[in-house]
Amino acid sequence: MATKKAKKPAAKSAKSKARKAAPKARRRSVLKASPTIKAAAERSAKRAAKGAPIKRKAGIAKPSAAKKAANRYVLHGIFASLPSCKVGLMLSMCGVPFDYHHVDLRAGAHKTPEFLAKNRFGQVPVLEHAGHEIAQSNVILDYLARTTGRLAGHSEAERLRVAEWLMWEQDRLASGLGITRFLTRFAPDTPDEVMRFVRARGEAALDTLERHLGTAKFLAGAAPTIADVAVFPWIATAEEGGFDIARWPNVQAWAQRLLTLPGVAHPYALMPKEDRVAAGS
Repeated sequence: MATKKAKKPAAKSAKSKARKAAPKARRRSVLKASPTIKAAAERSAKRAAKGAPIKRKAGIAKPSAAKKAANRYVLHGIFASLPSCKVGLMLSMCGVPFDYHHVDLRAGAHKTPEFLAKNRFGQVPVLEHAGHEIAQSNVILDYLARTTGRLAGHSEAERLRVAEWLMWEQDRLASGLGITRFLTRFAPDTPDEVMRFVRARGEAALDTLERHLGTAKFLAGAAPTIADVAVFPWIATAEEGGFDIARWPNVQAWAQRLLTLPGVAHPYALMPKEDRVAAGS
């Protein structure tokens, strides 16, 4: 009896091969930029090169003017106020653009209802940012260090040293060098015994700085912090109170070190003298 021959597997038809190959061909064609996508990309590139706005996808909104305004830094102050200069120096060192509003203290601008609504103490500086109106220069420095991530200290130990120096600056340096400078410039008839008292306080503060800076590059560590920012304007203007900083060589060397850093300058060179709007605001 004749045996049936086993059927050989049928060869794949050319049509079957074409069907299976089709998806791959389609994928390859998608990977090659389609004329529509390519043309859109070229149009976007041309608009960007010309500075024309690129159309945003639906659902992605542009930042509102109100949001931009809220995120802008606005400093209210006067260049002769060293607490104002501290804040101006911090913003400059951080590379932060800021609007500036000149507050004419002699005309009583700091006592108007509009200004008192921003600062109950009736003093400069005031910083406006992100819906906040912040007073007291060292509080502003701390806020800027946290919001910019700059000059806050690199460890918990450094941050504690920074806080100590900020308290000391207000207690000893501002009340010594600061008051001596103020009385020398604006109250020349101050009794001699008062001048001797505040001058001795300033010299004692400089002695403290001199001892510390004999063993440290900056106040709180190996790098500058807001402690250095707070102290620098008093040292930079000390001669206005009759202090010769050359008598304290470590302090003088520290000030010169700071002046080599980006954004650092003498307070009067750094601070605006009238209202100013930052570029791009």
